[in-house]
Amino acid sequence: MSASSKTIDARWTPALLNELTRWVSRAYPEEGCGLILQGEGDAWRFHGCENVADKYHRLDPEQYPRTARDFYMIDPMEFVRADERGEALAVIVHSHPDVGDYFSAEDIAAATFPRDSDDEPLEPIYPDTDYLVVSVRKGKADGATLFRFDEERGEFASVKRFTEQELTGSAAPVA
Repeated sequence: MSASSKTIDARWTPALLNELTRWVSRAYPEEGCGLILQGEGDAWRFHGCENVADKYHRLDPEQYPRTARDFYMIDPMEFVRADERGEALAVIVHSHPDVGDYFSAEDIAAATFPRDSDDEPLEPIYPDTDYLVVSVRKGKADGATLFRFDEERGEFASVKRFTEQELTGSAAPVA
């Protein structure tokens, strides 16, 4: 299914957006992260995750030169535990402190398998998973953009921008 043929999911409720926004805003001035998971039934839930970028940076700064200030890394065991609970991964969430809610080159690299050259097509690690990037400025979320891999274009594309009011629950998300 191409990204353009998918619609915005109605499970983006004000409560879900408010919960994830509070979680990633608390991580400021570092990047916050978490997962939106689907368990039995159709409902989504947010699962806040520790950003382990600093731990990896301390262990091997050459291989992991970035810190939690400008990078996020979710413990791989979070994905394993979700799978063991029978939950499906729907969305990977992270914040960008003070730089906006764009899908960076680092975000693309983290969401795709390594390539030998730029001529090779991008291959998403989680093909049916969306990515939500929340902009947090001075500790307050001011917008977020949902990105999805567009198979036809072979790249991630913006499919929805949530306003500050939608993130805080003061306005219902609009498709």
